[in-house]
Amino acid sequence: MKKNHYTNTRRKFALIAFLFTFIQSLSLAQTTKDIDYIVLISGDTLRGKVTHVDEKRFSPRYLKKIRYTDTNQKSRKINRKDILAFRVDGLIYESFWLSQSSNKFTLDNPIYTINQKSGKQHFLRLVKGGNLSHYLLEWWEQGESTPMSMDLLKKEQDQFLIRATQGVFGLKRKTLSRYFSECVELSSGIEQRYFNTIQEIIEQYNTRCFQ
Repeated sequence: MKKNHYTNTRRKFALIAFLFTFIQSLSLAQTTKDIDYIVLISGDTLRGKVTHVDEKRFSPRYLKKIRYTDTNQKSRKINRKDILAFRVDGLIYESFWLSQSSNKFTLDNPIYTINQKSGKQHFLRLVKGGNLSHYLLEWWEQGESTPMSMDLLKKEQDQFLIRATQGVFGLKRKTLSRYFSECVELSSGIEQRYFNTIQEIIEQYNTRCFQ
């Protein structure tokens, strides 16, 4: 009887120890998943607190250098040109060097070419990645406390992005129809207003157009 009691007690302790270890591992995995990070062009990934906007000013502005604080509370500033991507508060930003056909970078031009030599660096916020990725080009207007943004789409194989919307006027239908001309069903659906959101376009492209 005593032997069985001793055996059952050991099993209980072993089960408790296992559950404790399992819960700790889940907690650690969740913490690692949610923590901010910076991916450098060297391929190294730095995990810790990331700050890329100066919010202490009346009108927030992007910092010239991104601030990084490691888990030991040691801080440093990193040049944007040395960064491929970063995540802050659960949002992922990817580096693109963008240029346009005209010398002046304008919001009206629907095509933004990826050009490392002649382009200007922008960190685009990733909304949805995949065969057709959705990004936001964000900027701050004087006196505004929240950023303005512009929707951009990029096919996986393309070396350019296109502007997908025109503010309150919705989708840039002619631009999008031409962009997806190889997929007749999607292209005509955009023109005939069967598709009215970027989410609908992405879903249609991934399920019906992309092979």
